[in-house]
Amino acid sequence: MLNTIPKIMMKKGLLVSLLAALSQLAVMPVQAQTCQDLVTDLARYQSDAQLGSYRFANDVGEAVLDIPEAQSYSAYIRATQALIFARNPKARLPCELATKVSALLPSQPTQVADYVAPFELTHPNNQKAVLLIHGLTDSPFTFHTLAADLYAQGYDVRTMLLPGHGTAASDLKETDYRDWQQHVRYAISRTASDYSDFAVLGYSTGAALATTEIAARRPDNLAALVLVAPATQSHSEKAWLAKWLDWLPWVDWVDKAADLDLAKYESFPLHAVTLVEQAMADMREASLPASLPTLVIASDVDATINSQVTYQLLSRWAQARTAPLALRVYAPDALTALPESIDITEVSTLDGVIDMSHIGFLNPPEHPYYGKTGVFRNCDAYLDDTRAFTHCKTTDTPHFGERSQANLAEHTPLIRVSFNPDYDPMTTQLVEFLGKAMQ
Repeated sequence: MLNTIPKIMMKKGLLVSLLAALSQLAVMPVQAQTCQDLVTDLARYQSDAQLGSYRFANDVGEAVLDIPEAQSYSAYIRATQALIFARNPKARLPCELATKVSALLPSQPTQVADYVAPFELTHPNNQKAVLLIHGLTDSPFTFHTLAADLYAQGYDVRTMLLPGHGTAASDLKETDYRDWQQHVRYAISRTASDYSDFAVLGYSTGAALATTEIAARRPDNLAALVLVAPATQSHSEKAWLAKWLDWLPWVDWVDKAADLDLAKYESFPLHAVTLVEQAMADMREASLPASLPTLVIASDVDATINSQVTYQLLSRWAQARTAPLALRVYAPDALTALPESIDITEVSTLDGVIDMSHIGFLNPPEHPYYGKTGVFRNCDAYLDDTRAFTHCKTTDTPHFGERSQANLAEHTPLIRVSFNPDYDPMTTQLVEFLGKAMQ
């Protein structure tokens, strides 16, 4: 083959360039046809992790929206959708998933942007709403079942998109903590203005941001607060160092992954650690109004968040409490040392699942993407072992549970469970809680 290359190409520099280009073509992934293809083509994981194909946002427009306080929620949703289409490199990838919310939206979702964008579900002349706030690296897609179930109970439902999300992980490097605060403040105050009664449900980092905002500025018509896997403190004892390392220009990423999940980032910039550390620190200092009914849903074995710190916070909130404070906890062993004033529901066993993970609460087993037989499997524990990773992704006999060292040692392969066998009983408790608070 080299004999056919023109002599001018034989110059050392040009030959090296040509060979480098050919090597890049050899590893370049074939363009996926759908969002489902993206996560079932196992060869893509290594190549996309190396190339960062979906790690970086398109350089179009600003990464963070400026939201006028008087902006309508429908205008906010439209502006956010436009940002996603502009900056998300997967935005127009065909994607059709039969989620419960899909059937309720004005138009059927057909591409990735439709699933990660914020949405609202409304009834005519309704005055009760629930605002849902997602967590770090996540998107409103995490509420594509719960939102529909709450809507079926007669509530209007709104979701929001935290700045830096819904596009690509690199946009988290362009986001400031004040951006998160501003957007959460807007969503809460706008919903308070639009409805007679409403509740807020925050998941993980969304729970922390909601708690801090409500502790500082509780709207008079806020009837209830629900915190799912609230981000109180991470298990990492060195996470506090992130704010100092973030100043070093050569330290950018904690994790560089393939980012093939349609709705959640898999790569993790260091700056995101500084953001969530601030959110968690503020939550630990927050004092909720004693008269605000509050439901917390947590896992005792959460590998992301230290649930013991969550229990300590609940114990402080329980003092001088005048409204219900309830805890639904997934715990293999009985909890001790929590105040009797906290209404505790313990779930000790889960059908077909070892224990509950940080990412599993809000998806039922039949979820088309994250469910038991869904398209996506979280096998990140094996990213450095191609054979184990492939086995985890393809086996017919997986184990589902939290990504703990004990589970990894005892159960092979282990998929980090992204669904909840207890989803229906959990939702029943949630609906009853909201019904009493919003009578």
